[in-house]
Amino acid sequence: MSNGASSSSRLPRRLFSTGTTLVASIVVCTLISIIYSHGTLRGLSNQTTFVFKPSSSEELGESSKERPLSEKDAPQTTAKEDGTKGIVPKPIGEAKEIVLENLEDEDFELSDIGFLSKPMTIEEVRLCDKEMQPYLKGSMYYCKDPTCLTCNVHDQKRKQKIIDVLRSKEKLEAREALIRRHFEPNTSVTVMTVNTGQIHLFLNWVCSCEANGVTVRDSTLMIPTDDKAAEVIKKNKFVMLGLDWIRELGFMIDSRYEGANSAGWNPHIQGHSDINSVTVIVANDLVRMGYRLLLHDVDIVWRTDPRPWLQKAAIHRDCLTMLAPRWDALGVANSGFVWMESNRRTRIFMQTLENLLPVKGISDQQLWNALLRHYKFRQISFRVLPRKQFQLLYDDTLRKWNQLESYSLVVHGVSHRKTYRLSKAGLWFFNETCSAWDSSLNPCNGAYLKDDCNI
Repeated sequence: MSNGASSSSRLPRRLFSTGTTLVASIVVCTLISIIYSHGTLRGLSNQTTFVFKPSSSEELGESSKERPLSEKDAPQTTAKEDGTKGIVPKPIGEAKEIVLENLEDEDFELSDIGFLSKPMTIEEVRLCDKEMQPYLKGSMYYCKDPTCLTCNVHDQKRKQKIIDVLRSKEKLEAREALIRRHFEPNTSVTVMTVNTGQIHLFLNWVCSCEANGVTVRDSTLMIPTDDKAAEVIKKNKFVMLGLDWIRELGFMIDSRYEGANSAGWNPHIQGHSDINSVTVIVANDLVRMGYRLLLHDVDIVWRTDPRPWLQKAAIHRDCLTMLAPRWDALGVANSGFVWMESNRRTRIFMQTLENLLPVKGISDQQLWNALLRHYKFRQISFRVLPRKQFQLLYDDTLRKWNQLESYSLVVHGVSHRKTYRLSKAGLWFFNETCSAWDSSLNPCNGAYLKDDCNI
């Protein structure tokens, strides 16, 4: 009984103590609020101002330092009654300027801190350095030279020539003028490169858009690599890069295409590699000029316009790609369908990707994945698109297409026998009902399902 009485007698005192503390806290907060509203502490709310200044240092934030005091910042003095001078203190809330060097772009974001200040070179990336890049089965980056420069020299010269021609001042200025003339600033531009061997796949994409009511001619930049492809693109009234750059290469880009066989071998794979290199260079132009980029292969069908979906999904993200499920891509990014925002990080990424083209080998997909996982580009916000909406049409999905079709926004006819698969899935739109129809370009004379139709 005595213990219970003692406990009950202490309870009021505890309640009183808690209540007193609560009241005191409310009073203090009220006083601070009143003082703040009269401006006494107002300066504290914005005490630090960041000023961004260009620098040549390699890493953002490494050379951050406080800016030396200028004459304006120096402590002010005033004469005292005894003739001496005293320091007049600055107001408590005056901003303190901190200079973060390297951040020369106006569109700098806080997520850029720590990111590269400039694109990387082949020597800096060290794509064949096993300590920098994991050695994966099937990798093209197995050269003993960490920079890859002493290996595959012939292909390096070929890719470097493509870069040099397209990057010449005359060609670059003409290309930029073409882009500005046809595309509104801050919009998305779809870019594709095509030769005669794949022109039927491009036309099937055109017809799929037409059948599904999607307007694409005013937002697509086509890059033909031979005369026949250029003729077809012009006839269908697409914005097109001219062929004058081709004449200066000193070699031709293969105009044939048979597609990879079941073993993964494509007899015209060199032309395919050249085409992908050209696409990266022009895509780099678009990102650098502030356009949202939709880069994709021609073996694709749009069942609806994916761009509103992609633009919404890319909020707070830099890069979206389809999935690459096969091991030989050496990563999950499928470079056959890429949405990329234009910002400081992506501009540096795309220029680095272009810089690496001479050592990429045959596979552009391996290069994309190698750079996306490079430790210098970990701040690139990259996501793989959901397969239900962005479907890959290979043998397994073809067998289950009746279960998958209703979900898909975009379908990518990957691997070999693309025409066969697209036709089998009911996704072949290049026919007499389409305004782009041309019977002379109909592959396999319309016998898409025959065994010898390998395109």
